[in-house]
Amino acid sequence: MTVREARQVLLNKPRIRFAETGHIANNDVYAAFGQTFGGRYVVVFFAYKPDTATAIIISARAMSTKERRAYGRK
Repeated sequence: MTVREARQVLLNKPRIRFAETGHIANNDVYAAFGQTFGGRYVVVFFAYKPDTATAIIISARAMSTKERRAYGRK
């Protein structure tokens, strides 16, 4: 997994869900489910800073089979 692929997921209209409250105020963690431009299914975890409208990528991984099935149904 590369940083480039994680950015592609965020730019390619992902499905975003709330993951957890951040340890610092206004730094909640979200999960973005989507595909890279090459078609790879990826989950990207990121912290969103609303004051600057910035997403800071924390981690990324390939979707599990269960996540991929759920992603395909929506």
